[in-house]
Amino acid sequence: MRREALINARKRKNMTQDQLAEAIGITRAYLSNIERGACPPSLRVAQALSGVLGESTDVLFPANNVQNMSDQHTA
Repeated sequence: MRREALINARKRKNMTQDQLAEAIGITRAYLSNIERGACPPSLRVAQALSGVLGESTDVLFPANNVQNMSDQHTA
């Protein structure tokens, strides 16, 4: 499942995947996988995305798709 809310929020901020990934300290590849729905974000990453994009994590991600564990996909 694609994360349309995440993609739309990033585009509203006029940010590329590279810019957003750098802003929160993850790789562009990890962000791409999150946007495509290939892997869920960790809780830390979901919160960081929410903060940078100015959207609630509830809006960006369904609660059951956020991993409550340490992020292992940092840059």
